[in-house]
Amino acid sequence: MAEFLFGIDFGACNLKCMRLGDKKVVGIRLNKQDDGSFHTPNAIFYGKNKEGDVQKIFGQAALNRSAIEPENLVVGLKRKLEQKDWRQFIPALNREVTAPEIVEDIFKKIYEMATSNINTGDVARAAVTVPVIFTKNQQRMIIDAASKAGFKVDGVINEALASAFATKDFEDSLNVVFDFGGSTLDVSIIKITGDSVHELAAAGLKLGGLDVDRNILEKILKPKYAAILNAAWNFENKEDIQLNFARQMKEAVYADEFAEEICAEEIIGKKDFDKIILSRAEIDELLEREDYREKIFALLDELFETLGEQEDCFDKSDVTKIWAVGGTLQIPYFRTLLEDYFGNELFDAQDYDFEEVEDFLNGLENKYLAVAGGAANYLKKRETVTTINAIPYRVCFAVGKNLRQGLAKNSPAGFETLYQKLNLTDLDAAGWKIELYQTFGDAADFDEAAYLDSVQLNSALYEKKESPLIKMKMMRDGRLRLRIGEQRLLDDESEFVLLEQHFIKLEG
Repeated sequence: MAEFLFGIDFGACNLKCMRLGDKKVVGIRLNKQDDGSFHTPNAIFYGKNKEGDVQKIFGQAALNRSAIEPENLVVGLKRKLEQKDWRQFIPALNREVTAPEIVEDIFKKIYEMATSNINTGDVARAAVTVPVIFTKNQQRMIIDAASKAGFKVDGVINEALASAFATKDFEDSLNVVFDFGGSTLDVSIIKITGDSVHELAAAGLKLGGLDVDRNILEKILKPKYAAILNAAWNFENKEDIQLNFARQMKEAVYADEFAEEICAEEIIGKKDFDKIILSRAEIDELLEREDYREKIFALLDELFETLGEQEDCFDKSDVTKIWAVGGTLQIPYFRTLLEDYFGNELFDAQDYDFEEVEDFLNGLENKYLAVAGGAANYLKKRETVTTINAIPYRVCFAVGKNLRQGLAKNSPAGFETLYQKLNLTDLDAAGWKIELYQTFGDAADFDEAAYLDSVQLNSALYEKKESPLIKMKMMRDGRLRLRIGEQRLLDDESEFVLLEQHFIKLEG
């Protein structure tokens, strides 16, 4: 029985899978039906054949098929995994589907292609990459889906750190990995010393190509062409289809470095689409208005401030190399931001080339595959390389519409918060349910939070004379403990009475 090592990059926009051989990584051609490339859109289409049997088609073939039946298409799964109970009705199935169910279907397709030329009984070990700001709940859903598909999931590694493992040779260095993908911007500062890979600091933003696409759709295309867009697509998931159209327009604008604008008629042949024009100048102006520069610079500043507080006390002048990966870097505006922040001696925006893979593992077709290739190489090196992975996060809790602070960033095992009061009116309105969210900033903000889990309290246990109290503790086994109770008058003295205790699995 042989073992094969796979790296899987489950990107918001594209899927990639690489297998590590004896001497180089080998790309799994996920886009066989089209151009045979090693990456394909993260999309799935549920249709029926002539006999009426359900077909599950993924990748570029799914987008092609959706031109006729767009209501049976699902895209943007990474963002859907963040939502508490996302569902979509699929006419071809005559039922609703959930995000975990769809992710499992996609991993089954990846497994089928990845293992087509290995023997029955061979083990397909896989490292799956996730964004820095992926919640523990999302990680668990991804691991479960890959495992059910057939992979032996031996590691989950954040995308930025995985890219560092795509380098040919480890050498002592201080690296900034800037991974700007479809769903998130992930930045890791990584120190390599001998056989040690130490992620000194990591942070991310829920900001990526999908957000650029949505801004293009909502703030450029819809104000001018809403009637045309709504006439072309008018069904339950039309927002997804229109968003995908905005992405196609954006990619077409930047496909040719000499093209200043693109006509929608070149992208999709629908009535009146010859009237839809998108230009580079419009996109650049939009990005400035949306404060992308300020958000990205603030994230980088925060990371280097974190470094300044550490014992080694590094700053950006100590950086050896910038590893810039991710499809959103196709937009020159963002490459220029990197040059402005670090200087052109460290990063030259004009000299950046997606096809240049000289610094990466043999077998990579382009920089799009650095994350998947690095994940496969991580499985090989993890036995000989010590990896320290520092991912900051905060667990918050909500009762109804009020999101409250919980555990602070990187709370160590055994750390417990102080008690916080729960408002009785809010609890009644929420049916005595507490929802847990994961955030990555210091502010408790629903817009920047991803749903984790919920806890149903037993209202009959409470006297409801005083506000209930809640505290959180990070257990050493990776669980989060919630303790909820009341202050009660006992023997003429006020004492805390514990009424409920709940455990939420966060790790693994």
